[in-house]
Amino acid sequence: MDELEFRRRVMSDPKQRDSDIVEAMQNSEANSKFVDDIMDLDVQIAKAMNVDVPDDLADRILFNQTSSSQPNNLVKPTFARRAMAMAASVAFMAGLLAGQLNWSNLLVTEAQASLADTAMEHFMAEKAFIANIDEQVSLSQINAKMLPFAYQLANQFPYHVYYLNHCGFGDSNALHMVFEGKQGKVTLFMTSVSSQSSVNFVDKGMIGVVEPVGDASLILVAHEGEDVAIIAENIAKIIKPNDA
Repeated sequence: MDELEFRRRVMSDPKQRDSDIVEAMQNSEANSKFVDDIMDLDVQIAKAMNVDVPDDLADRILFNQTSSSQPNNLVKPTFARRAMAMAASVAFMAGLLAGQLNWSNLLVTEAQASLADTAMEHFMAEKAFIANIDEQVSLSQINAKMLPFAYQLANQFPYHVYYLNHCGFGDSNALHMVFEGKQGKVTLFMTSVSSQSSVNFVDKGMIGVVEPVGDASLILVAHEGEDVAIIAENIAKIIKPNDA
């Protein structure tokens, strides 16, 4: 079971402990910590929703229902409404304070979240394999690999390229490139899956960005401190459709 599937199953049912979940927790300290964080969040939400109500709440509700003859049917906030609103607010804040959760999925489209997750999975799986490779890739080699995506570079690529290939990328394919950044190596994926707008993400001590390029998407993964937004902008400016 990959990490994305593990997280989805834990978030859908934090208390499940089937053999796959237990094995993933035993094999990864990060997975075990993620489960602990989810369980803590579950407890915080339960506490936030456990709001004491007065003994005469039922009588108050009945009284409010029979006293609805106010002008314009004005509804005054009852204690129960205020209590539930407070509980919901506390639960929401508790969720936001769970540091290990990637809440960017709440702010981006499902497609963009999937692109970021797939990029991180691929990055983590192959970073050791390509760590010491330097193919000194040329512009003509980059353009040859970009042909299936119907795009080309209009100018010389502005960074030294260590590695270049095609790869499987979720349900699609992608251009996979590793080049030199200011804080270390930067990994680039280009896929024909479209995205709506530029979105940043943070995961496993790395930062990244999903950048739309026409009908395709550019995804960068880099070390913290790297200005991935500027890099994505620099690269996107020189990517042109083949028929341009």
